[in-house]
Amino acid sequence: MQKYTNSVADASGLPVANASVQVNTYPAGALATIYSDNGVTQAANPLTTDTNGQFSFYAADGHYSLSISGDNIQPLTITDILLVDLLPGDLPTSLPSSSGKAWNNGGVISVS
Repeated sequence: MQKYTNSVADASGLPVANASVQVNTYPAGALATIYSDNGVTQAANPLTTDTNGQFSFYAADGHYSLSISGDNIQPLTITDILLVDLLPGDLPTSLPSSSGKAWNNGGVISVS
């Protein structure tokens, strides 16, 4: 689960309050399930920018697109936004010496 934060501005750079931001899965285009916190409270989709043009949501790791519309702005779609958990700093970066050995807290690497 990742948090995504951004803002909407008009052509002159001024924030756009109350713009509509619809979050879709990508490339399927289905309405995505989004949350207002880390996966507990489901949020409305589309969501609305605040008075500073800002918006944020949490969503499961994956690819998304945003469809943005509102007063005084051209509708815009941003595609292939990747949300992914960052790897912890202490994660080993070397692979095991052969296939089938445990790696990354029990994951198994196999060779096909």
